[in-house]
Amino acid sequence: MYAQVVDEADIQYAHRVDRKALAAITREMSKVNNGRALWALACQWLVIVAAFAFVVLVDRWWAWPLAAVLIATRQHAMLALMHEAAHYHFLSNRKVSDVVSDLLCAFPLNMTTAGYRHEHMLHHRYVNTDKDPYLAGQLVDASWHFPRTPMRATAVFLADALGLYAPNHLKVVLPWTYWGRLVGRAQPRITPMEHLRYWLYVATLVTVLVTTGAWLHWLLLWVMPTTTVMMAFFRMRALGEHPIEESTSGDETRETRDVLGTALENFFIAPLNVNLHLTHHAFPSVPFYNLPAMHEQLDKAGLLEDGVNQFDTYLGKENSLIQYLTREPEASAAAAAASQQPRLVQPLHS
Repeated sequence: MYAQVVDEADIQYAHRVDRKALAAITREMSKVNNGRALWALACQWLVIVAAFAFVVLVDRWWAWPLAAVLIATRQHAMLALMHEAAHYHFLSNRKVSDVVSDLLCAFPLNMTTAGYRHEHMLHHRYVNTDKDPYLAGQLVDASWHFPRTPMRATAVFLADALGLYAPNHLKVVLPWTYWGRLVGRAQPRITPMEHLRYWLYVATLVTVLVTTGAWLHWLLLWVMPTTTVMMAFFRMRALGEHPIEESTSGDETRETRDVLGTALENFFIAPLNVNLHLTHHAFPSVPFYNLPAMHEQLDKAGLLEDGVNQFDTYLGKENSLIQYLTREPEASAAAAAASQQPRLVQPLHS
């Protein structure tokens, strides 16, 4: 079931996306809707503000972890919106888009839109090759190596939730941060306008914290979730996007996945349609709110195959990502052997 090539007919399944046939609908679906993007951003911040208010009003110890988990889900959504800005389809005005993304998505998560964009574009260009910065980082980090037994897989996600893998994740995101780019000289160089708005953000944050005295709330309800619970959600989502193998076939249509997910799963693990990752790679110009329509086009084209590049859920009992991540070693070995079979090696964006 899991990407096993059994005959020549299966090899031929790895056909390309007919971009010419889909050109008209792709252009239509690539139109940026500023209202939808800003509403999505506003919704995340409304939930975050409500979670902080809940802790203050209830004033019970159990309100803190509940609010922290809820805030972590919306921090993950803010990452998704920063990703939209990295592709220049968050807002129609690119300069305004970067400013809004930095101030309301990236900086609060200690990242920069431009820093993230640099590595993310390399990922799209060299996905699942030795030049893919994401894959390179995952291959040298044993915590990303699957399949695992159910108990060992659970241990990884639990360790994320407890912050035990925070140093590993910091190494990955360091080139995306202001200080990583400034001191570590990660690309691209920080522009004068980025300097200005970053320090404007810092001054605003410090002023609010000094005025309200909410330092503990900020540390426990904002800083801590970004290095703990959010990373557990992020790992589950990232493991669903691409197989992590040392040897790959070069066929992006089979090594990038869509995970449909339930409504509850997508709220926690894959907000704002980031679960449709194969669709995103096939049509990177399409904003998040139009990805479901393009997913339907891939389905109509016969490009999607359960257990290979499409899963129904993250945690369900049938055709789920967790089944794939905890499959028997024999199935994993068969999938690895399948990746060595000759295939038509072409980029998805041909």
